[in-house]
Amino acid sequence: MSVKIDKQIIQKIVVAGVVIKDNKVLIIQRSENEESYPNLWELPSGKREPLESSESAIIREVKEETNLDVKVVRPLSVFEFSNEKPNEIRDTTQINFLVEYIDGEEKLSTEHQNLAWITKDELKNYNVSKEVQKAITEVSEI
Repeated sequence: MSVKIDKQIIQKIVVAGVVIKDNKVLIIQRSENEESYPNLWELPSGKREPLESSESAIIREVKEETNLDVKVVRPLSVFEFSNEKPNEIRDTTQINFLVEYIDGEEKLSTEHQNLAWITKDELKNYNVSKEVQKAITEVSEI
């Protein structure tokens, strides 16, 4: 059975990094002015550009959002979600990577308002999605 959808569907790939430093993971809080998920804590993440590798994309996105240099350790997990807008549906696949902090001093992009380096036990004190919570709790390096 097919469902008639009268909105444009936009498929995209998002990459996210579980950034590890000193046995803690970095989470960042979305700006209160963001259209989607304001104030939610998340992993540094962003859209993969056309013909860009996922590993290059996560290194770039972490740098853009936090000013940190990282290296990819390994892929962690994948999940999907959709977000309906007035004129479109965004159908997103998110690929999470374990990444290791190399260098740099934290400086947030304008898309975010706070950052925190936390342990797994501290995760319960932050408003994160169940997918982000799962990605962090499955990492044995923290």
